[in-house]
Amino acid sequence: MPRRKMTYQEKRARAYVQKLPIGDQLDAILKAFDMVLQSGGDLPYELIDVIEKWQDIKAQYPAE
Repeated sequence: MPRRKMTYQEKRARAYVQKLPIGDQLDAILKAFDMVLQSGGDLPYELIDVIEKWQDIKAQYPAE
């Protein structure tokens, strides 16, 4: 049975998983929001809570 040609959506989805893991994406987003918060910007309380938990985890397991 011949292989079906992948659509561009399938190719992108595969590339995102392989080259841009969701953890890296979330880390970049949280860093950006943390910068907003540190510079005096306003953020929703729920996002501040997420940032604080993210910081706690990073402090508990620092990069080696």
